[in-house]
Amino acid sequence: MSDTVENPDAPSSPTASTAASSSTSAAKKSRGRPKSPTPETPQQRIERLEAELQQAREAAKVAEQQRDSLVGSVVVRHALAHADFKRQLATILKAAVKSKADLAALAELLT
Repeated sequence: MSDTVENPDAPSSPTASTAASSSTSAAKKSRGRPKSPTPETPQQRIERLEAELQQAREAAKVAEQQRDSLVGSVVVRHALAHADFKRQLATILKAAVKSKADLAALAELLT
């Protein structure tokens, strides 16, 4: 018997080292172009595009609401600070707003 101690993890023969290296190469990335995902069907594309369109419409609506809120805030502030503008705004609002509940909500600007 020899005095050297064998490492149990080390390959004991050239064929074992080849087998070990081939198993590690299988875990590595494969060469070449990556496989493309399954192409979407025409129906899937329609559904995806409709969902994107819905999201775009919702984003546009939110942007419009933010714009309207900002413009309304500036107009009200200006009307409260300038009597002539307040009278012009009151004329415009009385012509455009017909609901009694809405007119009541705008009472401060209509006087």
